[in-house]
Amino acid sequence: MKTKKIWGLALIIVAALSVASCSSDDDYKFDASKLEGKWRKAIRSGLMDGETVIYTFYPENWYSGRIEQQVSAWPYEGWTTTDLNYRVGETRHMNIFTGRTYNGESKIYLEVDIHKLTGSEMVWYQTNSNEEIARFTKEK
Repeated sequence: MKTKKIWGLALIIVAALSVASCSSDDDYKFDASKLEGKWRKAIRSGLMDGETVIYTFYPENWYSGRIEQQVSAWPYEGWTTTDLNYRVGETRHMNIFTGRTYNGESKIYLEVDIHKLTGSEMVWYQTNSNEEIARFTKEK
């Protein structure tokens, strides 16, 4: 009788552990839909920067999409728009490419690691570094 109880308890523990250890490969994929929308580059305090930069992300799937970069620099009036493409990996490493191709390939425009991404804030770090290079707030 005790042996049946021990084996039954062992079987329940094994079953519970096997269910708890189940996971999906999708848990580790970075979801580019979180990037969707307009992101305004925050001005850092203490820096004399007369430029306003807005990135509008248009995801096409979970890892890539299109970006519309708008820049307005003082003392000039108006906006300059540049079409870019991006690809982001599961590790949040993002390559941003120019829309133009050279020898059949897009040229890398910028390479960053997305350190933080919430519904209202995004922070980019220099690749393989702890140096913050840009901070963005999401526009409504």
